[in-house]
Amino acid sequence: MFNKFISILNRPFVDKQGGQKGMTLIEIIIVIALIGTLMTIIVRQVTGVSEGAQIDQAKIGMANMSSALQLYRVHMNKYPSTEQGLMALVENPGSKRWRGPYLDKKQLQDPWQMEFQYTSNGRTFEISSAGIDQEFGTAEDLFYPEREGGGEEETE
Repeated sequence: MFNKFISILNRPFVDKQGGQKGMTLIEIIIVIALIGTLMTIIVRQVTGVSEGAQIDQAKIGMANMSSALQLYRVHMNKYPSTEQGLMALVENPGSKRWRGPYLDKKQLQDPWQMEFQYTSNGRTFEISSAGIDQEFGTAEDLFYPEREGGGEEETE
């Protein structure tokens, strides 16, 4: 019984003149497996490029935010406080000297649709993104200005 099944799988289709008409079932399965393998490789390559582009986009967004913060500082003589956050670049925090908006509200989110984090003591600031894993406190975190020695160390 098993041998008969194997012979059916390996038997090519034959037309009336005795010529081979098509492929065997095993040949079809091999072709499908090869196409699946190629598609897996292609998808992995495209996904990797997309992730790198998102990281670059987040870094560019943080650099643009830094420029807006510099302009805010020129007008207000200090950076927004941590409590005011980056919304001080979009909405007036209650000062007559404010000349914003310095950014659009949509620019306050990273490429993964999460809010950028902001801390400041009035003289310096730090902007961060959770990065591709969307979790703060991991090696994937992005910082502006970039931290020395990796993403998880605290600066003073």
